[in-house]
Amino acid sequence: MSSSGTPALLPTLRTRRRLSTLLTLLLLVLALYSWWSKSPALQSRGGTKAHQSAAPAVPRPPTVPQPDGSTPRVIESNNEVPGTAASGQKPANYDRANSSKSKTNTSASDGTPQKAKNTKKQQNENDVDESKNADGPGPESQDNQLALVEVNIAVNLTNIDLAQTRFLDYLNGELNKPSSEVFGGSLLSGYPRETMHSDFVVVHAFALQYRSSPYNRTDFLQMGRRARALRIAYTLLYDKPLLHSEFVTASAHYFNSPLSDTRKLQIRRLAAQLKAIVDDLTQLMYPWLKNSFSSINEMQTWFRGRSPKNTGASASKYRKDSRLQMRERGILLSTGRGHFELAVHAIVSLREVLKCDLPIEVHHMGPNDLDKEMLEAFNAMPGVNTVDVYDYWGEEAKLLGGWAIKPFALLASSFKQVMFLDADAVFVQNPELLFTKSEIFSKYGQLFYHDRTITGYDNCYNWFNGFTPYVSKYTNSLRFQKKNTVHEMESGVIVLDKTRTDVLHGLLTTAKMNSKLERDGITYNMMHGDKESYWMSWELIRSPYKFSRSFGGTVGYKNEDDAICGGLFHTDEYLKPLWWNGGVVANKHVDKGTGYIDYDFYAYDDEGEDISWEWETKTTPFCLKPKTLEQKVVVGELSPSDKDITKKLVQIYKDIIADGWEEFLLKRYSIKIE
Repeated sequence: MSSSGTPALLPTLRTRRRLSTLLTLLLLVLALYSWWSKSPALQSRGGTKAHQSAAPAVPRPPTVPQPDGSTPRVIESNNEVPGTAASGQKPANYDRANSSKSKTNTSASDGTPQKAKNTKKQQNENDVDESKNADGPGPESQDNQLALVEVNIAVNLTNIDLAQTRFLDYLNGELNKPSSEVFGGSLLSGYPRETMHSDFVVVHAFALQYRSSPYNRTDFLQMGRRARALRIAYTLLYDKPLLHSEFVTASAHYFNSPLSDTRKLQIRRLAAQLKAIVDDLTQLMYPWLKNSFSSINEMQTWFRGRSPKNTGASASKYRKDSRLQMRERGILLSTGRGHFELAVHAIVSLREVLKCDLPIEVHHMGPNDLDKEMLEAFNAMPGVNTVDVYDYWGEEAKLLGGWAIKPFALLASSFKQVMFLDADAVFVQNPELLFTKSEIFSKYGQLFYHDRTITGYDNCYNWFNGFTPYVSKYTNSLRFQKKNTVHEMESGVIVLDKTRTDVLHGLLTTAKMNSKLERDGITYNMMHGDKESYWMSWELIRSPYKFSRSFGGTVGYKNEDDAICGGLFHTDEYLKPLWWNGGVVANKHVDKGTGYIDYDFYAYDDEGEDISWEWETKTTPFCLKPKTLEQKVVVGELSPSDKDITKKLVQIYKDIIADGWEEFLLKRYSIKIE
């Protein structure tokens, strides 16, 4: 106590005010510090060493080992063509019409990804909700900004093929599957999550950088990389949006997704990037598509029987022509004047002998491919209409010729599930069973048939294995890969479900291989026409496929050497006689009206190795018999009912030739051609 009686430690009024001010300042400093520590934008400008080291580090771009062994360099711009000099010199045959820098903003022009059907709870509720937000990147002006991306990681071209291969096998559902159930097989030893995320970063970076880059169109290694990139981006965008949350976590910092982005915004940004990839690669690889559809997704939506949201200037023929509204399934033939009688025979045989009532489209190329009277005849036949492929795919369609029409006709067809038949394909069973009873078609959405086993040159083998670095487990099991034959596929009958993403992209790639520049520049120099281009395209983009069981055989008569002679014969999946190619005469190329065959026996190759064929002549067809008794060439006699069917089929063709097609149609269908 002081002498006055006042406590010595009692602060004065002035002291209390000073303490209050200091406390207020201290609280303010703490608040500012807390705000600064949570702001990535301010942290990036500097700060204490402790806070700088705590921020997530962005990996430095690695150098790029070049395939030719040249000095490693860093890819910093995305208008540089893989495999060419850094000077930007364009390779020969590059796609001049569709090149643009991939840093250009890309807007969402045809809607947003379809919502995934939430049939299984594969992720937690938070991820599901966020993935639904990825279903729509938002207004177009926002999409432009979301899709504007600079890649912060260089693409190692020596690893891109393996990364794409593994990631596609993952998208195909092969993870943790036994060897007997997989097509590709690259994941049989496992696929750690780290590797999966790393592969996604590589494939996504490649797609972003090269989505608009011109390339040598006869270089199918480069074409395949772009086709796979397109299939990956399209599948993630439209079929598997629930995976966006998985991969945005691992990749956001590689692709300039700011740390301040919310998770939902990161997912929207990834969806916008995928959309930009799909749009640009579609324009680069399939510029002719825009003549009928604004995008692959619009085309697929139409194939699935739904009206697309986007009804812009490219409103397709399907919306303009009531005859071509999408139908569930049907048969497609393509023909010109030279095979007109064969096509008439095929249609009449299907209707009258096999009782097949599936709708039929006859596709042709332009006004000069079939006479006016021939078009009138087809359109007057029950359940038949003609389609001019020139109407669908712009200038590319006008460059079509011969075999090349097939994949473009399959795309133009109004059938969701479509069966292509050569005009000279002859069935002994109702072909509708391929839609309804084929286990292969049910599982894979396609059905291919093997050609004859014939050995020869290795050019096609070397070429294919040059542009397909990682061949699938299934394809490696084919005769072609074992060098037991030079012809693997017979394209006289092809069955496809165009509503499926894997099938649709396989068909688009086939069309690419049969486009004018590609087929004249390389494809038809390496194979006989279009036929190998189907399974090669499926393999190139890692879409699972399968051939029917037996290899090409023959059906007809037995000669003096006990060989079976006749058309190129195929069984169904249960080894029963199904169809053959070549019509009902010995050699359609020599004389369509003579040399009719009696169909009593059949033979098919069940081994696919070292088979003995007698080549056709002007008066005799191909003949097949085993070289040794041990070889698996199965010989059988047609059943009485099958023989009866073949007699009716031969008689119909005889009548067409004897009467002339105009008189024949007048007698059969009262069709009078003016």
